[in-house]
Amino acid sequence: MTLWSLVLSPISIAFLALCIGYLIYAWSKTVAPPFVPSHGKVMPYVGGEVAEAQVFQPGYAFFYVALFFTVVHVAALVIALAPPDAPLWGTAGYLAIIAAAVVILRWEH
Repeated sequence: MTLWSLVLSPISIAFLALCIGYLIYAWSKTVAPPFVPSHGKVMPYVGGEVAEAQVFQPGYAFFYVALFFTVVHVAALVIALAPPDAPLWGTAGYLAIIAAAVVILRWEH
């Protein structure tokens, strides 16, 4: 193992990035003004107006949208990463299985 392969290994680079990030964080604490607690800093603030508390009950429809998004994007990822010499019936079969999953997902909703 050469010195350059050790220096350019992913673990060394991740450790170096972590150290640089910590140094930036430590430096920013020295130049930032001190925190002074006030009522306005802890209030919710949206678009120039004070936000009022609201109750929001999320529905289960969002679950179906998120699951559909995940299934379709995983299918696109699998097809995009398929080897070029993969048989066409394998890709078409995978798409058929995904299409059936999406139809079943939509049917239950």
